[in-house]
Amino acid sequence: MPKNESLVPVNFPMSLRFNESPTTEYKNVLDAINVVLIDWPDQERALRKVYQFINATWEDEPGVHDPNAVPQWKWTEALELALQFKALPTVLETLDFTFRIEGIDVQTVTHLIRHRTGSFSAQCTGDRWQTHAAALVPGSVQNSPELYERWKKHVDEAKQLYVDMIDTKKISIMDARTVLPKCLETHYYVKFNLKDLVAFVQQRMDKQIQTEADNVISYQMLIAVARVFPSILSVVNMHAPSMHYVKTARTGKATNLYWPDADSDKFFDWHPKDFIYQGERDEVNGTDPVLGDRTNNRFKQMQEEYDKQLVEMHKEYANWKSSVDFGKE
Repeated sequence: MPKNESLVPVNFPMSLRFNESPTTEYKNVLDAINVVLIDWPDQERALRKVYQFINATWEDEPGVHDPNAVPQWKWTEALELALQFKALPTVLETLDFTFRIEGIDVQTVTHLIRHRTGSFSAQCTGDRWQTHAAALVPGSVQNSPELYERWKKHVDEAKQLYVDMIDTKKISIMDARTVLPKCLETHYYVKFNLKDLVAFVQQRMDKQIQTEADNVISYQMLIAVARVFPSILSVVNMHAPSMHYVKTARTGKATNLYWPDADSDKFFDWHPKDFIYQGERDEVNGTDPVLGDRTNNRFKQMQEEYDKQLVEMHKEYANWKSSVDFGKE
């Protein structure tokens, strides 16, 4: 069809930011993360369904296992059995949870979308300007003052080149964006069913091979889901040993970054030079002797707070189970 200038132009869903000077806020990469659970199954309806679903195998007639004919704690027991693979786990695939994962960088995005069992919706970069996107900085870099200054200079220069190219109107945003560093902030929406969600958390909580950002996302996901379905606490232990790391550390075919921490150390014998860094992960914390001391490791500080929350949630769940004689006929 021909050009028709009598038409009313469409409204763009994003702001046009030609000729704007870039600005950048620098944030700690872990402090920026915020996992928001935005959709989840109705608890009562979900538990009623789970109870019927896992008992279907032994029904002589449809609907024989009426959830209203048993104490309600048995509905939760059914979910816990499925989570522990002591009953038909297929039912976990019927419970969907959707999150908005805010404050992540592009490197963390690659870890997230590697899980093909999830469904994802990304913040676009092809026709949306990143002129004012924040930069997310690892704590070890922030704890290395001279290198941190060079980091910021690099980001500032890359963003200035980015807007200079776009402002020519001869280089597209799609092409200009390729100059930007991985550290710029973005967010994703992701949906997992409960079975795949547990697998995601259990993989990304690994403190020997996965990043601190992955660990924080796992903690926040677990806490968010446990608030509405506390039975997930029966199968996820955030201090479980990294068994892949343990099994492969001496094979020469592994990601050997750090010495084992207390959660994994007791499970195998190792030589200090088996690993790239001569220390545990929280010791690789920057070049400044004071700022980089392991006591200032941001992940360890956050982990302590998350662990406190989980301890309280475990207590509440255990108290509830005791109050209803959970597991007793």
